[in-house]
Amino acid sequence: MRCPIVDCSAAFVDAARGLLERQGIAVVGVASSGAEAVRRFIELRPDVIPVDINLGAESGFDVVDQLTAAVRGPAHR
Repeated sequence: MRCPIVDCSAAFVDAARGLLERQGIAVVGVASSGAEAVRRFIELRPDVIPVDINLGAESGFDVVDQLTAAVRGPAHR
């Protein structure tokens, strides 16, 4: 399983990376904003994406909506 981590805290990213990798999940990237998360998703096509719900000035829920739209593609928007 492959995933990027979407979080603006370097300390949390480091802790999450260690936990995920010990469970056999390959952390294939990091994003700290919604736009960066969408770019990483399009580039990497990961299996899962853990997203912080309090992503600095952005809502993680909005980022999940953006990721869902990216999964569906332009034909389904």
